[in-house]
Amino acid sequence: MAPVAAAAVGRDGPPNAGGVEFRCLACACALDFSCDVGPTTTNANATSLDESFVVLAPELATRERRRQLPGGGFGGDGSMRSPPGRSRVVDAHHRAGAMGESFVMLPNGDASECEVKASVLAKIFDVASDLSGKDHPLCETCSLGVLREVRRKTAEAEAECARYEETLERLREANEEEESAPGALTNVVKDLEKSEAEAMETINALKLELASTRTARNNLAKKAAALDEAEDHYWREFHTFKKNLHAHLEKRDSILSRIEQAQNHINRLEKTNVFNDAFHIWTDGAFGTINGFRLGRLPNVAVEWDEINVAFGLSCLLLHSMARICKFTFTQYTLKPMGSFPKVLDSKGNVYELFGPVSIISSHKYDKALLGFLTCLSELSEFMRAKDVRQGVNPAFELPFAISGDKIDGKKVSFTFNRDENWTYALKLCLTDLKLMLAWLSHKD
Repeated sequence: MAPVAAAAVGRDGPPNAGGVEFRCLACACALDFSCDVGPTTTNANATSLDESFVVLAPELATRERRRQLPGGGFGGDGSMRSPPGRSRVVDAHHRAGAMGESFVMLPNGDASECEVKASVLAKIFDVASDLSGKDHPLCETCSLGVLREVRRKTAEAEAECARYEETLERLREANEEEESAPGALTNVVKDLEKSEAEAMETINALKLELASTRTARNNLAKKAAALDEAEDHYWREFHTFKKNLHAHLEKRDSILSRIEQAQNHINRLEKTNVFNDAFHIWTDGAFGTINGFRLGRLPNVAVEWDEINVAFGLSCLLLHSMARICKFTFTQYTLKPMGSFPKVLDSKGNVYELFGPVSIISSHKYDKALLGFLTCLSELSEFMRAKDVRQGVNPAFELPFAISGDKIDGKKVSFTFNRDENWTYALKLCLTDLKLMLAWLSHKD
């Protein structure tokens, strides 16, 4: 505890007309406690009491007693030992029995009243300093500040006590509820145990399911790997197939292109009459011509026998070719196309030459050859007509100039004893019939 401020007291009397001066230990301002006491009062106190005392609270007395034992303590017999010249603190339990208080003994009447009061105030200030933790004395302003601080701490302590009491009340209510409903806790525990058992069963089931799922996942992973390998194999084969397909398509397109060209060529050839190109029959004035070669002769137009022979050779070749295409065989005569030297054979094997020059001696054989050629022409025309009749073609084929024996349209084709104009005209009609037969064959083919 901080020492009490020194009191200014004079031996011959106090400087302030017998007052005692203290200073505030907080702000150091002067405190004045008046000690004006009359002689009557002093005498009365001196006559009535040998000693004076101030009653203290038990806590103050206990602190004062501990402070005054050697150097302010208890004696060996349990009594208080006071140092000389100071107040003695007497415990109420040792000196007053049932008194619940303690008191401070004041000095006897030998001391002056002001000194007594100063000593008492000093004791009180010491005890107050021990209890409050603040150095006393204090001025009014500082005391109010201390009082406000004490009140604030008191309010905080009271609020904390209220919170503690509220918490204790809640705990009491919770304990009462637990004590009033022990069965509910038991049911809750049972429900929790049941839930735990169900949860464990669920966990076990989930573990089994997890194991099966992992097994299934491993199987699926193997299948996925197999599928990946199969997919790779498939794509390799697919690309190989695509490569071969492209090569095949290119080859096919090339073949189709060649086929198309060939078909176009075939169509062009089909539209082309080979016989018309190979054997072009036309007219040149009074002459009938085949490939430009005139057949016959006139008095005013001398046609060489070589030209006539070529024309008859081409005519025999055309008639023979048409019969072969129609798969027809002549019955009475056989044609032997031999270029510019054609011949005609009869059924007996006799050979007649169809080329000149013709003399009077050989003219009858030349006439036989002309008759054989005309007979073959008539037989082939009859075959063509019969075929149209079988096929129901209406009208059926018919020669524009009818053939009868050695005459065509009434004109003789024999050379002997025949005028050149009539012979040339008969040969022109013969070429005309041959041209129409060629047109029929081209149409049928």
